[in-house]
Amino acid sequence: MKLAFALALLLSCLTGLLMANETEDALKIMETCMSENGVSSQDLEDLQSGKLKPEDVKDNMKCATQCLFVKFSFMNDKGKLLNDKILEYYQGNPAKPKVEKALAACGNIVGANPCDSAFQIMGCLVKHADEMISL
Repeated sequence: MKLAFALALLLSCLTGLLMANETEDALKIMETCMSENGVSSQDLEDLQSGKLKPEDVKDNMKCATQCLFVKFSFMNDKGKLLNDKILEYYQGNPAKPKVEKALAACGNIVGANPCDSAFQIMGCLVKHADEMISL
């Protein structure tokens, strides 16, 4: 349940976690990715409430996750996380060591396809989100 809640929050708030200073643009990107992949707010609510389990998430939600990473330039279209780009974003930020730790644990995850890779990476990052946020 905690993982489902965290995934839903991360899907809807990845923008805030990674791009805090550009929230308005980030929200537009999130809306675009959800729309392009047919993900509704109900889908996110179902994931958040636990009605939809992470292991039952359909490809459209996984692809919305990949879309977010790609549009933020944190992942290529093949599903490879661009760790250097993420670390570059955190240059000079006190969270950088925690981000490095999360990327070491999550940055090389490979799923069945690029969308699955993105979703699995997101799930892994969720496990490290508390550390990344608690500064």
